[in-house]
Amino acid sequence: MRRFAKTIPVLAILLTGICSPSKAQDVWRGGSAYSHFALGSPNDFRASYAKGMGVYGVALHDPTVPGISNPAIWSRAVFTNASGAFEISSYDATSRDTQYRSTQFHGGPFQVVMPLMRDRLGINLSLSPLTSSRFTMQNLYQLAPDENHTGEELNYVIENRGNGGINRVELGIGYRLTRGLSIGYAPSLLIGNIRRDQVVFFDNPDYRPSNLRESTSHYGFGNRFGIYFQQRNAFRQNDRVTLGAMVSLPVNLVSERKLESRIDFNDVTIRPPSDYGDGQAVYPMEASAGFSYNPNPFFQITSDVLYQNWSGYSNFSGESEAFLKDRIRLGLGGQFIAARRDASGFLSNLIYRLGVSYDTGNLKLNDKEIETFTIHGGISIPSSRTNSSIDINAEYGFRGTQSAGLISERVFGVSLSFNLSELMFIQRRLQ
Repeated sequence: MRRFAKTIPVLAILLTGICSPSKAQDVWRGGSAYSHFALGSPNDFRASYAKGMGVYGVALHDPTVPGISNPAIWSRAVFTNASGAFEISSYDATSRDTQYRSTQFHGGPFQVVMPLMRDRLGINLSLSPLTSSRFTMQNLYQLAPDENHTGEELNYVIENRGNGGINRVELGIGYRLTRGLSIGYAPSLLIGNIRRDQVVFFDNPDYRPSNLRESTSHYGFGNRFGIYFQQRNAFRQNDRVTLGAMVSLPVNLVSERKLESRIDFNDVTIRPPSDYGDGQAVYPMEASAGFSYNPNPFFQITSDVLYQNWSGYSNFSGESEAFLKDRIRLGLGGQFIAARRDASGFLSNLIYRLGVSYDTGNLKLNDKEIETFTIHGGISIPSSRTNSSIDINAEYGFRGTQSAGLISERVFGVSLSFNLSELMFIQRRLQ
């Protein structure tokens, strides 16, 4: 057994990479294989109307649906708005001649925006998922007869699993300075836990499975700032131009890592003791800017850019990661607001949205950037009696590449959002 333990150095490192040796066959399930790097895959927290147009939404405002991308738009609150979203995503991963499909369920963001002074001062309380790490990777290996004590080829499987991510709990405020200009500020708590499991299975009963579980918790306090400007009748009567920008400062995360394992091999060192206990990671700075234009009350076109400084990220040990790079996401979309027109029929009362996005990603592996191209679409179903609505959005995208031994993924997602919008704390009078 001692001799065999020394022939499997992969036990000494968790999640060494997505490229496997020539004697291994890879299988991925449970989410994106790329989500096992750093703190997981970034999630762009967006309002449901922005998601349908494929944009971040920093320059968008809807009086009946809360927005989360820009703290300044909370100053425009007239109604008390609440929203929650749920999404199902399907991942179709392919590398070489291996293919696997999986399904993943997401929740959030969840948000409440309340006016303290209507269309002047508003507050926000929200919970948003910032990163997500959910995956399962299986590597199939063989050892030659002279490399183990059985005298025959020994087959074994190394399975890596990941689960968790970073979430943001935020309480913020927006204030309208002038008729067209608003500012906002939002302090927040970033909190989360990321778990890594590694299990080794053998096809020979002489070798018992080996289990390793590593759990890292994080928390830290962040700050976001936003600015929003809108101008009506800018180029023609009844049009509207809006501009928006947001900056989120880097967050120092206080981290704690624990190890739970059962290893039956001798002379195996999982990690040095310095890799456990207390540490500190840095969640990167991000910024966004965009514009929106309504030529009339029924049409809208919008575009924005999101930047995240992932090259400034540092891990639990305070070190940078060579595979991380700065991320840029571009979005362009529009919507047709049929619900504002005096037309009959169910289809004439909906809001239709469409958009595209390009994401450079925050990873560079084997000299290849893990890019994503996505097509977005959605509809909004307003209530006939209130300002509330239900939004249904879908997206279909391509991520990564099969070249250089990497993985290409096709991602399809469908989300359902519930938006409640009511006038509250208003004393009604009988006329």
